[in-house]
Amino acid sequence: MKRMLPWILLLVVLAAVGASVAVRFLMVEEKPVDPRGLSVEVLNGCRVPRLGRAVADELQLRKFDVRMVGNVDSVYNETTLVERVDPAGSHARRIAEYLGVQRRLLGLPFGDKQHPLITVELDSSRYVDVSIVVGSDYEVFLPDAVPLH
Repeated sequence: MKRMLPWILLLVVLAAVGASVAVRFLMVEEKPVDPRGLSVEVLNGCRVPRLGRAVADELQLRKFDVRMVGNVDSVYNETTLVERVDPAGSHARRIAEYLGVQRRLLGLPFGDKQHPLITVELDSSRYVDVSIVVGSDYEVFLPDAVPLH
């Protein structure tokens, strides 16, 4: 038993070092996408009064160029980014990456990032790159957007 004790201690130390390296590797934060240069409109799609303005204010604090705030007639359960300019949806993908949220389990990153939905509906008459339709899940992507009552 005395001969095994140094080996057990070595295994414990190696396991601790390995766990530490793994945690540090998993916790590497990605650089956020720069939203400058993208013009957006914010459309309230979940019928929470004044939520569109609250989201627009939050996005402006994050350096987005918010051109318009309004409402949509339908109720959206999921926040949706509608690409208006590029058929490939590149602007909406940049914003989706910016708003993406990393799921966590016990404080550690877990699984893929959660992103808003993306659709492409080209409309150059809107004078924006992306329409952000705020859905009922807005607190996932914009937890700091609090509508004033």
